[in-house]
Amino acid sequence: MSRQVEAPWRPNAAYDNGAPPPPYAPAEAQQYSRSNIKAHEADPFYFLYLFDTVFLIDDSSSMLGRRWREVQAALRQLAPVCTSHDDDGIDLYFMNHRSDAPGWMASPPMAHVAALPPEGKASSGYYNVTDAGTVEAIFNSVRPCGPTPTHDRLRHIIDAYMAQLSAAASLLDVRPLNVIVLTDGRPGPEQANGFNPHDPLPLIVHYAQALDFMRAPLYQLGIQFIQVGDDAGATAALEALDKLRGGFRDIVDTTKYDGRDGPLTADAILKAVLGGVDRRLDDDVAW
Repeated sequence: MSRQVEAPWRPNAAYDNGAPPPPYAPAEAQQYSRSNIKAHEADPFYFLYLFDTVFLIDDSSSMLGRRWREVQAALRQLAPVCTSHDDDGIDLYFMNHRSDAPGWMASPPMAHVAALPPEGKASSGYYNVTDAGTVEAIFNSVRPCGPTPTHDRLRHIIDAYMAQLSAAASLLDVRPLNVIVLTDGRPGPEQANGFNPHDPLPLIVHYAQALDFMRAPLYQLGIQFIQVGDDAGATAALEALDKLRGGFRDIVDTTKYDGRDGPLTADAILKAVLGGVDRRLDDDVAW
């Protein structure tokens, strides 16, 4: 069965009639360099200063039990680590669950609701989560249930970011983004004819081509899939994303975490993300 192809990406109206995309000046972005990261090697997570961090959490039925508890515990550890490097903390989205209001924001110890989500961010998430208590409260309000609609949720999150990029006077005005997807299974379910509308592969091609069109630096957007568990079908699906080639930039990294070395931790997640950041910074030098 042939894959569905995303509709061709249409640039922002500001690009119509031959207008160029926002300028990118490498000399102005020296902080986004492998040498700068290395200069701060005493802090292994220095890169968190430089990137916005968004988590997309699989809350499908198969996540019930140990996997759900492990992901919650890891994010409880991770929120204060990220906040120590970025006052904005992290943003959380779920595959199925939606926050109660478009602009839910965390202001410990209380939460408040804004009329709209922050600029460049999609609705239905939890924004600026900075502490373990808020992570726990959010997870306690969510019960894993339903399918794994990876395609649609990634599109919802990243479309908002791409709109911000396309509207910017300069790409340097928009912080690079890391989207970290924590999932235990392959997207689905498939349709009766074998087609899987939840497969994110065509969407990833769509964004890679859009970023190439915009001449964005290679580190502008990264998607890190972290498999929680040992489902063979999920492993194969994620490996297909990691091996994706076709004359466009590579924006995907995948990591399998099957629990053989102990429970999932914040340290393991951040080391996986750092590996992807390092690779894109290295690639950007030669682009």
